Amino acid sequence: MTAGARPAPPKKSVRPYLVAVAVTAFTIFAAKEVGLSLSQLTENFKTGRDFLARFFPPDWEWAKENVPGPMIETIQVAILAAIIGCSVALPIAFWASKLTANNKWVYYIDKWFLNVIRTIPDIFWAMLFVTGIGYGPFAGLLALIMFSLSIMGKLLSETIDSADPGPLEAAKSTGAGHTQAVQASILPQVMPNYVAYALYIFELDIRASTVLGIVGAGGIGRVLEAQRAFFRFDRIMAIVIVIFVFVFLIEQVSVFIRRRLV
Repeated sequence: MTAGARPAPPKKSVRPYLVAVAVTAFTIFAAKEVGLSLSQLTENFKTGRDFLARFFPPDWEWAKENVPGPMIETIQVAILAAIIGCSVALPIAFWASKLTANNKWVYYIDKWFLNVIRTIPDIFWAMLFVTGIGYGPFAGLLALIMFSLSIMGKLLSETIDSADPGPLEAAKSTGAGHTQAVQASILPQVMPNYVAYALYIFELDIRASTVLGIVGAGGIGRVLEAQRAFFRFDRIMAIVIVIFVFVFLIEQVSVFIRRRLV
């Protein structure tokens, strides 16, 4: 470059524009395929408005007598599922991490197992257990255990992968066995995250248990589905408000505890 010559301006990348065009084209294509119609939404607005009016006012007298028991059952199922699922997931997560797995075969088998159970949605687990052992909260509990196990195994194994390997190598250099070294060096690093994840999974279990009750897995979802079948939308609104309050309070407590841990 000669003295005094200005450097050539950098070439503008066209990739952001290509991505925007591709996303726009795919959105239009998908909307057309699923039959998205703004005109139809406009035409049905009055019908939807009349339908929503059927939810008000909520039937609180009925809710006082029929909601507390199933809601408590839902919370009990969520607590048990979070405790059992997260406890089982703790060793599995360590086996599913390259940093702490005993050997590559244990690592690959564990990864495969977590991928399989994470692929199956919680509602399908509930349908399987309801078919196998019958209606009731026990089927919902088993479904949520699998749900909790899959999430905790995924989150914790990735946290273990990002842990500092230095303390593990130092522990092994002193002659400690693999399991002892992992317990002394890696477990203390990830334990705050583990507790935070468990609290988060408990929140998810409360929400999921409501949906699982719709397929006969007990809890408040069973009551919600029964009222939907009889078109008692005023009672449905009362149930939804109760669920919202419980989930909101639990989430606030959980967020407060997680902030103190992580």
